[in-house]
Parts: sequence; C-alpha cells; structure tokens
Amino acid sequence: MKILLSKFLIYMLLPLVLTVSAHSISLPKIGGDKSSAGGNLEDTKLKFTKVFFESSLEYMEAQAYLFDALEMNDEASKTRKSIEFVKNEKNKEGKRLTNAFNSVSENSKSIEGALTKEAATSAEAKVAYAKSLPHAVKGLIGTVKLPPEAKALLDTLKADKMAALKMGDFMKVLPKIPQYVSSATTVGKLVVTGAKSRGVEGADDATAAMGDLL
Repeated sequence: MKILLSKFLIYMLLPLVLTVSAHSISLPKIGGDKSSAGGNLEDTKLKFTKVFFESSLEYMEAQAYLFDALEMNDEASKTRKSIEFVKNEKNKEGKRLTNAFNSVSENSKSIEGALTKEAATSAEAKVAYAKSLPHAVKGLIGTVKLPPEAKALLDTLKADKMAALKMGDFMKVLPKIPQYVSSATTVGKLVVTGAKSRGVEGADDATAAMGDLL
C-alpha cells in the first residue's frame, strides 16, 4: 500500500516540479541577446555621428569663409552647397557622412596649398578670415575627439557583419578617420597661426582657445 501511495505521489508531483523548474530557470535565447547588441551599436554610432557632424559642419563653415578670403569663389560656393546637404537630415546619413568627409578633406588640401604668406592679406580678406576663426576653433576641438569614437564604432561593426553590410558608407570612412584628423589638425593650426601673423581680428582669442593643440 505504501509503495502504491509513493508511486501515486511521484506521478502527481513530477509534472508540477518540472513545470515550476522550467519557468524558474532563465535560459538564453537562441542566437544571443540581439537587443543589447543593437543597443550598443546604436549608442556607439550616435556618439560618433554627433561629434563628426558637429565638428565637420563647423570646419566647413570655416573653410567657406577662408575660400572667400582667398578669393576662391567656386570652392566657397561648392562648400556651402555641401553644408546644406549635410545639414539636411532628409538625406541618407551615410551620404551626408561621406559628403562631409570628402568636403573637409579636399578643402583642407586646397587651403593648405593656397594659404601662402602673400595670400589673404587685404582688408577685405581679413574680414572674411576673421569670420572663419570661431568655426575653425570649434571644428578642430571637435575633430580631435573623433579617433576613439571612430575606433569604437568600427570595432562594433566588425563584430556585426550584417550591420557592417548595411552601413557600407561608414565602413569606408571609419578607417580613414586618423588621416582625416591629422590633415584637418595641420591645416587648422596653419589657419590660426596665419591669422595671428596677419593681424586678423580674433586671432589672439583663437590662439588661446586652441591651447595645447597649437
């Protein structure tokens, strides 16, 4: 009788125990926790794009005024069109990214070649030059913050092949950020020191704001 009672209790209680255990144990989902990975990617991307777009737009504003000072009207017009494109959030983010990257890079080379000791020394040129300085300082201060943010995003994308495929424009730009920063920094320093040597209004404030970057 005791044996029969024991068997009866086992048959009755075993399904209940298994059910409770199944609900109590948190098993990992198949394929991992994609929501946390996606959140990490979005956060990392947001940090990079915030610094990149803010700094590049400031830099392009500075470059447009510098082209005015150098009487390079076609380059000034082209740069201002790029500024409008990058600011317009209706355009695809990847296209805005590459447009800003290419514009700043190409403009830096042009300005470095054109900003000789003899250039931009007239009264009119100095007015345009002065307008560029606040933007140049803000752009440069933001630009030097890019490398760690770019590396973090690149590492995240390398670990997520599907995301990397969808963000092809980012994958093209991110590895080039160190060179981009180096070029922009070199030209930014040239712009500020050039303003000081020409006696451009605001040159001393720009020099002080740059601090250790000069």
